[in-house]
Amino acid sequence: MNSLYARSVFFVRDAERALRFYKEELGCKQDWSYPEGGPAWVCQVSLFGFELILNQTDERTSNRAGRGRLFIGLDDDQGAPLIQHLKSKGVRPERRDWGRPTMVIADPDGNELFFWMPMDDWSQLDTQ
Repeated sequence: MNSLYARSVFFVRDAERALRFYKEELGCKQDWSYPEGGPAWVCQVSLFGFELILNQTDERTSNRAGRGRLFIGLDDDQGAPLIQHLKSKGVRPERRDWGRPTMVIADPDGNELFFWMPMDDWSQLDTQ
């Protein structure tokens, strides 16, 4: 069996607002959106090979917005490029303890991206 191709889904209150955050604030690329040509309801963004689907809530899913958390472990050679990218975008992540020091970026709905820095090296990172 080949590896499964999987992506996480974050529920958001307003897909267009979330899309702007991920593209403009974090520098993600928009891969696709549905419906095509109209305001996004569901869309996918990517950055450095990481892919994330953003899904606008409706009456059945309204309580799901902002409840997502995704963990991304970084290899030794991935920390510095990610930090440089975040610095270039003016992103100031939060530093939390989650078993070890963790870099946290929250979207406008409160969905969280958790990163463990290689060898816990925070020397280049400006955090809140």
